[in-house]
Amino acid sequence: MRIFTIMLILALTFCYGHAQSPTFTGNAAADFLNTPGHQFFLDFADDVGLPGAAPNNTVSGWDIRSAFFYYDDVADDLYVGIDFGGIFGDAEGNGDPSSSASWLNALDGIDHPSLSNTEGFVLAFDNGGDGDYDTYVGVSRMDDITKFGLYQFTSNINVAPNQFPVTATGSVALHSDIFNEDKPDLEFVIQDISNHVDELCGVDFTIFAGSYEDGPIGEDHLYSRLNFCGSLPVTFTDFGSSTKGRRVQLDWNLATEINNDYFEIQHAADANSAFKTIGRIDGGGTTSAPTAYTFYHDTPVKGNNYYRIKQVDFDGIVWYSWVIIEEYEGGDGSTIEVYPNPNKGEFMLGLPTIVADTEAFIRIMDATGKTIMEETTTLRSGLTSYAINMKGLPEGYYYASLALHITGSTYNKGFFVR
Repeated sequence: MRIFTIMLILALTFCYGHAQSPTFTGNAAADFLNTPGHQFFLDFADDVGLPGAAPNNTVSGWDIRSAFFYYDDVADDLYVGIDFGGIFGDAEGNGDPSSSASWLNALDGIDHPSLSNTEGFVLAFDNGGDGDYDTYVGVSRMDDITKFGLYQFTSNINVAPNQFPVTATGSVALHSDIFNEDKPDLEFVIQDISNHVDELCGVDFTIFAGSYEDGPIGEDHLYSRLNFCGSLPVTFTDFGSSTKGRRVQLDWNLATEINNDYFEIQHAADANSAFKTIGRIDGGGTTSAPTAYTFYHDTPVKGNNYYRIKQVDFDGIVWYSWVIIEEYEGGDGSTIEVYPNPNKGEFMLGLPTIVADTEAFIRIMDATGKTIMEETTTLRSGLTSYAINMKGLPEGYYYASLALHITGSTYNKGFFVR
């Protein structure tokens, strides 16, 4: 599996159960994604404006890709990680947050070091839900990173202020105040968060990153709602994936279920795609007995596949699991496979590359060439496997044959039944 940086718009994930808090390394996605209990929020990729003078493939260090949160309800600490497309604070994306590229200087822009001068970052919470942000965490655009902290501020505006007109309060622990290729992201812990945010079970927040003096380079914002509720309808103990032939198998286990109607299994094909529902499984209602669920994805894409579980209770309330990633290497698209092999007559037929919907003829033959099963079906574009059920087939050696109408090609594969 690979860790990834997600770049979708404001998708929110609720995770089940609290385990171990994230260990900060400076890479927010890697540190949070495999930590059960986190929530993440996703922003557009490459939505920070850049001038025509910027080199091709430039990514600004203001470009927020995703925001991660983990609440330690025992210590009352909120762990925060902001994943940036580039290196945090590296406005023009030249690899050094403390220097300005020549093209930026030519446009009268400056990339200040260490969030100094007019560079700033703000994570602001709206206590009371009145549209006014009251609690600010970060650096105002009049200080530098040494002033990174928590500030209580009441205003009649619903956006983050350019500067904090009050004295810092509370305790914020930065993972690092130095950002580079090895530590590109901003991570910190807000201690005793309940003293500063009234209700973690539903609080609006906004995030800002940007500068006044970096020429025509834009700024970035992310708005959404944080929800750490005390009671969840299901308690996940694990959620994992594995490749089985040309399918991906998803497994998740629950310790308890309360009012659990059903699950939707959701998949994203790449880091720029929205999650889509690929299947549904009924839930267990209410039970304190451990339960296990399995789902097979028959059409994974080659490379990374991203999965999450959407859980819906009988009242229509929706919760989401954390995201897992399965790397699928895929076949070469020129052969068929049978898996498992050997089997007991129930198996998956791994398909060649299906570039368009096509009629297909499938035949199963014994070792003498006698046909013992045949069927005609339609295979959809992108399908990677097809289920065959011949349970009770006598032990022996068999052949599977697949003929595609669209190409006129025929494929054969031998397998054992034991």
